[in-house]
Parts: sequence; C-alpha cells; structure tokens
Amino acid sequence: MSASPDRPSGNDVGQGPSLVLLVGPPAAGKLTINRELERRTGAIVVDNHLVNNAVFVPIGLNRSPEVRLEATDALRARVWDVVIEATEAAPARLSHVFTVWLADAPGSAAHVERLRALAGRRGVRFVPVWLQAGTETLLARVDDPDRAERGKLTDPGALREILALPLLPAPEDALVLDTGTVSPDQAVDAILDR
Repeated sequence: MSASPDRPSGNDVGQGPSLVLLVGPPAAGKLTINRELERRTGAIVVDNHLVNNAVFVPIGLNRSPEVRLEATDALRARVWDVVIEATEAAPARLSHVFTVWLADAPGSAAHVERLRALAGRRGVRFVPVWLQAGTETLLARVDDPDRAERGKLTDPGALREILALPLLPAPEDALVLDTGTVSPDQAVDAILDR
C-alpha cells in the first residue's frame, strides 16, 4: 500500500483505488472501521449518517412520534442519488468507504449492485465487507455515549427490533468479519489484504 498512516493519499485501499462497502447492523463497528481505513489510507468516508442525517435532522425523526422512518424513504433516496453522482465525479485515484445497514428486503440487493456498478464506472475495485457480531456484543455497545454524540441509535429496545430483521445475505465475493472477535485493526488489515 502506498499510503502511510502519517500521510494518507486517499488513492490506495489494499490493491489500489477502491470502493469499500461496509454492511452491518448498528453497533457492529462500521464507523470505527471506516475511520481506521481513512486514517491509514486517506479513503473518503461516506458514512450512512451522512445520508440519513441530512433527512432525519430537519424532519425531526426521534423528536416527534408522528414522524415515522418510512416517511423519510423518498427523501433519503434523493440524497443517495446526489451522493452517488458526487462519488462518480470524484477523481478515479480516490478511494471511498461506504457504510450501511441493509435488511434482507426488496431494494437492498439493488443498493449493493448500484454501488458495485458505481465502482465499475469509476474504474476502481469494489470490496464488499459484511460485518456481524453477536446480539449481546451489539447490545453492550449500543448505549456508548460516543454513539449518542454522533446521532446514532442508542436504544437497546430499538436495536433488538432491528436485529429481529434478517441482514441481507453477503454476496459471494464479500469478506465476512465478526467484529465481536476481530479488532478494528484486524478488520482493516483483512480489508487491505483483499
């Protein structure tokens, strides 16, 4: 890898410019791993809260019971369109790391394929990474004060509801990591070795 921890260039994740997709439930460590990839390589972090919070904050989600998550779907889709367009316009030498939680639901596989196609149009490698951890590990992490400061889910009850939904199965080419047994540094090492 050409980028060093002291001077990341943003042009090398593992074997060259890449679009890494980190998929996992809340508290699986997506942002932690994302930040370590950014620190080591200079990759651009496109955390799912970049997209979600652009809608959740102004609409007042979690501040008013009449605002339901489903009511934000169309707006978040429009924000995703802009993020995809901006990523496509970025120089091909730049790497990006996206994070998202995807239930096994209609449209989820299409989202993965949309990002795979984006990587293809940019001429960069697509690296899908599925993060998992045991329920008790996730519940132990979810109420961390740092999560609240970043506007992330902190309610164990809500997390249990999310975990009741099956995660989109990993594609055949995905790297699957258990963040309950693998440290963030080890996870990043495995991603960079892809």
